[in-house]
Amino acid sequence: MPADAHATLERIIARAAGFPGTIGVAAKDLDTGEELAYNPDEVFPTASTMKTVLLYELYRQVDAGRIDPAMRISFERRHLVPGSGVLQDLDFGLQPTVKDLATLMIVVSDNAATDIIYELVGRDAVAETLARLGMTRTHLPLNIWEMLAGLHDLDPMDPTLTYERFKQTMDEQEAPWDCAALRESPDNDVSTPRDMLRLQEAIFRGEGLSPESRAAIIDILRRQKLTTIIPEQLPFGVRAAHKTGSLRGVRNDVGLVFAGERTYAIALMSKRGPDRVDAQRRLSDISRIIYEHFIGPVPGAAQ
Repeated sequence: MPADAHATLERIIARAAGFPGTIGVAAKDLDTGEELAYNPDEVFPTASTMKTVLLYELYRQVDAGRIDPAMRISFERRHLVPGSGVLQDLDFGLQPTVKDLATLMIVVSDNAATDIIYELVGRDAVAETLARLGMTRTHLPLNIWEMLAGLHDLDPMDPTLTYERFKQTMDEQEAPWDCAALRESPDNDVSTPRDMLRLQEAIFRGEGLSPESRAAIIDILRRQKLTTIIPEQLPFGVRAAHKTGSLRGVRNDVGLVFAGERTYAIALMSKRGPDRVDAQRRLSDISRIIYEHFIGPVPGAAQ
């Protein structure tokens, strides 16, 4: 390992020190191929970063002619999912396009939009694409309704589990640390920093995508409204195309960073961290450290 990469890794390790849970990092300069990694093969719950996989698979199927991004889908009561997003606050009968739903899924992490997209692309297709990309430690068997039900050991298939009761449970009860949604096993939505890095590079290089679909994916990811981790401390003018994810004790952010003519991929993941603000700050600091290694100093940043 070059001396400067070793020094950067030491800075990352120092920032992760004292964290009560586990932090995982993987980053790659997409121009030079240089990589940085810390716990890159540790398994983490994906939380909403799984939505990036769905976005990739959606546009792969657009290119195959199986899905029309301009098709309109009527939003109905059966689509309601608690948690993040805005569709649950709007009137039924709204008819967003598939592209609209994909945009909501990413930029405000809309859970209802996500489950519509997941149903549209299909679980088998998602699993096949993960295998094709070599993301062998990533498993996405659950949609968001099912994932969130696991926070409180609710049966997602229970016909009496209404959106209203589900939402009330989430609002009133904190998920236990041993709940199904935080498991690190293939029956939950899980991944690793290395696998998520692989996906980001596939998007950047347009693997399995037309130039138009590659551009559409990156454009949607660039519109992300939740910006407290990867881009938070980066210089003005630097753009990130990324997706965050959070559950109890879980804070993740994965994406691409565009700094002038330079681009790098990055995956930051954490688990079992009881203090959300502490986890976000540590990951944000690590994002800055990685930027400084690949690109250069951040003006005004403490070293």
